[in-house]
Amino acid sequence: MSESLEQARQAFVRGIALFEGQQYEPADEAFTQALALAPGRASVLLNLGVTKVHRQLFEQAEPLLQAALVADDTQGDGWAALGLAQMELGQWDAALGSHENALTRGVASAVVRMRLGQCLARAGRTPEALAALEAAVQQDADLAEAWSQLGHLRRETQQPAEAARCYQNALDRGADADLHRYYLAALQHGAPVAHAPRQYVQTLFDQYADEFEDHLVGQLRYQGHRVLVEQLPAACPPRFAQVLDLGCGTGLCGLHIRPRAEVLWGLDLSAAMLDKARARDVYDRLIEGDLVKALHSETAAFDLVLAADVFIYVGRLEDVFALLAQRIRPAGWLAFTIEEAVGSLDGPQLLPSLRYAHPLGYIQGLAAQHGFRCVHTHSAPLRWDQDTGVPGQYLYLQRSV
Repeated sequence: MSESLEQARQAFVRGIALFEGQQYEPADEAFTQALALAPGRASVLLNLGVTKVHRQLFEQAEPLLQAALVADDTQGDGWAALGLAQMELGQWDAALGSHENALTRGVASAVVRMRLGQCLARAGRTPEALAALEAAVQQDADLAEAWSQLGHLRRETQQPAEAARCYQNALDRGADADLHRYYLAALQHGAPVAHAPRQYVQTLFDQYADEFEDHLVGQLRYQGHRVLVEQLPAACPPRFAQVLDLGCGTGLCGLHIRPRAEVLWGLDLSAAMLDKARARDVYDRLIEGDLVKALHSETAAFDLVLAADVFIYVGRLEDVFALLAQRIRPAGWLAFTIEEAVGSLDGPQLLPSLRYAHPLGYIQGLAAQHGFRCVHTHSAPLRWDQDTGVPGQYLYLQRSV
């Protein structure tokens, strides 16, 4: 054996020991050294790729694992690691194939079955997804994440009782308490949850960013952003000196209001959404952060604040209105959409969709309390769900002079 191959072997053995001791960063260094000394060696590529998955360096892991599996496609652990990396990179179709390969090569853990179920759900193969997730919880009844994923799919398939049972099982097994109480409240109409957990909203839109517009506008025919701007009352000025787009997302609303804004700000909780908005180049300033905290810390004054499909992910709006009353100039405007709650409720209603509906009386009370008067309302669908319009209210408030 040549000196370089012996050095590669020693680095590889050292990497294995470090990996088994969960010292992933030095293991990465050792496997990288081994690969430099023995380029293309499948075992080194595989272990380096798996190590990078453990370090959550998914973009680096994916090509290493692909190369390892081209050389030796029998490695089930490699397919499982590749599948996870592909999921994290949003490559759902490829991840589905990788997890199927992991199963056929003997890696039939509950975690792999759960991830296969997630991939099948994304592919619209709901019965198979349910079967995979059921198999995961049968194999490991303590796998909280699998119960949670099964709960999501049961809820989406209109099985609220079964979904609630799954969420409760996840909660009992240590799943995030705030998130799962929120899920349960949406299904059981128990103790109200005042606000959507930040983690839920941030994760939802970070994961949704790449397909947001294709799905929301293309498939669901979302129009809230467009109608909100089109219906601005005639009493509004032709141009606004300073505009804030709350929950700006990828910039859909920003595109429509830009011609009427001297200066346009955008605020969103999701960094991935803001990356999309930044690429549009329609905002003068973008802020990443929680709506209430950002309104509290910023001192700028605005002539128009827009919130298209934002308050449905907030819940109670007392703090929001109090802060907007400080941030909107006298005679300035607040324009937003809501899904209207049914009945004479005195506060928002959390729906099974995990969105909030707001009673008009509740909104009117907040407006009056904080110095706004309602100038105009407009009723029109926000989007469509299975060819049925989701009714929305478009509200236009002006702050008192």
